[in-house]
Amino acid sequence: MNNKFSKRIREFKPSGTHQLLQMSERPEVISFAGGLPAPELFPVEELKAVCEAVLNEQGPASLQYSTTEGYIPLRQAICERMKTIGIESDYKNVIITSGSQQAIDLTGKLFIDEGDVIICESPTYLAAINAFKVYNPQFVEVDMDEDGMLMEELEKKLQAHPNVKFIYTIPDFQNPTGRTMKLERRQRIVQLANQYDVVILEDNPYGAIRFAGEPLPPLKHFDTEGRVIYLSTFSKIFSRVFVSDGFVPTRHSHPDMYR
Repeated sequence: MNNKFSKRIREFKPSGTHQLLQMSERPEVISFAGGLPAPELFPVEELKAVCEAVLNEQGPASLQYSTTEGYIPLRQAICERMKTIGIESDYKNVIITSGSQQAIDLTGKLFIDEGDVIICESPTYLAAINAFKVYNPQFVEVDMDEDGMLMEELEKKLQAHPNVKFIYTIPDFQNPTGRTMKLERRQRIVQLANQYDVVILEDNPYGAIRFAGEPLPPLKHFDTEGRVIYLSTFSKIFSRVFVSDGFVPTRHSHPDMYR
C-alpha cells in the first residue's frame, strides 16, 4: 500500500521526551534526564482501595460515557481549589484532560495555524515544543534572568511579530531552569497581552509542590479579559498526598485532589 499518511505525520520525528523515556526503561539505567517519580513510592495498595470504593459505590456511573468536558462534580471541586490560589472560575470553563500535556496539545490544535508565532521562554519545556511543532508555528524565544522572562525583551518581540498567537510560559519553578517569575512581571505580562491582543498559556504543573517561601498568585489571577488559559495537573502531587497522609477517599472525602 502506498504511503497514505498526512504530510504533517510524514514529517513528524520522535520527540526527545520519547527517547528519554525509552532509555529509562532499561533496568540498568538510572536516568536524571526526566522528572520520573520513584516507583517504590507509588501508593499501589491505596489506589486499589480507591478503585474498589468507586466501583462499589458508583460502578455503573464510573464506567459510563461522559461529556468531553469531564465529570461535573470534579470540575466544581477544581473551581473551589482554584479559589485558594486566587482564581475565580465557573465549572463550565473547566475541562478535564489526561494531565496538562494533553491540554497543551489541545491548545495548539485550537489556536495555531501554520506560520503563527509562539513566544516562549528560553529555554522552555521540551514536550510543549514537540506538541506545538505538529502545527508548524514559528517559535520566538525570550531570555530570562533569575526572576523569569524579561518583560522588556518580551515587548520587543511582540512589537516585531504582529502575528503572535500566544505566549507560553511556566511562571512557577520553570522547566527546565526552576526559576519563578516575580510578582511585578506576572502583572506586566498580562498587561502586555492585553495591549498586544495575544493569549497567554500559563502552564503550572509545579506550583503546588512549593516547599519554601510564599506562593505567588498565578497569571490567571490578574486576567481581566479572559485571555489567560491556565493549565495544571495532579500528577505531581497525587502520590505524595497518599504517601504522606495515608488518605483513602470515599464519597464523603474532599474531592479536590482529582484531576
